[in-house]
Amino acid sequence: MTRRAFSVAVYPRYEGRILLIRHRRLGIWLPPGGEMLPDETPLEAAARELREETGLVGRFPVVSDVDGTPPGFIGYEEHPAGSKGIHLNFVFVADVDTDVVQPNDEFEEWRWVTHFDDVGGPPNVAQLGRIALAARARG
Repeated sequence: MTRRAFSVAVYPRYEGRILLIRHRRLGIWLPPGGEMLPDETPLEAAARELREETGLVGRFPVVSDVDGTPPGFIGYEEHPAGSKGIHLNFVFVADVDTDVVQPNDEFEEWRWVTHFDDVGGPPNVAQLGRIALAARARG
């Protein structure tokens, strides 16, 4: 049986730009994120992963009118994660107060982007990135 793991991705947003990191092991541009810990909600995992990987503290805006939807939630996708099996991935957008990144050991390159035309990697990185850029706070 294929292992399944719940994970999160966070698109940090600052002054109309989105942060992408070049994942050291995978060699592709991705948003920060990772696997959820036991007893952690997707939103808690998103805040933790953002802080641990980049040093950034996110504010997760309410972007859905659907009752019960976590703040910042913009999508869900599944992808193969090599020996880790399948990642069941909750995707969030978070507003941050600075573009100063303090990278952890998972990456050493990063960039703030206003478009996703030349990102490469999985197509959903660009698709979800466009959603994150366009997401407007409700209420």
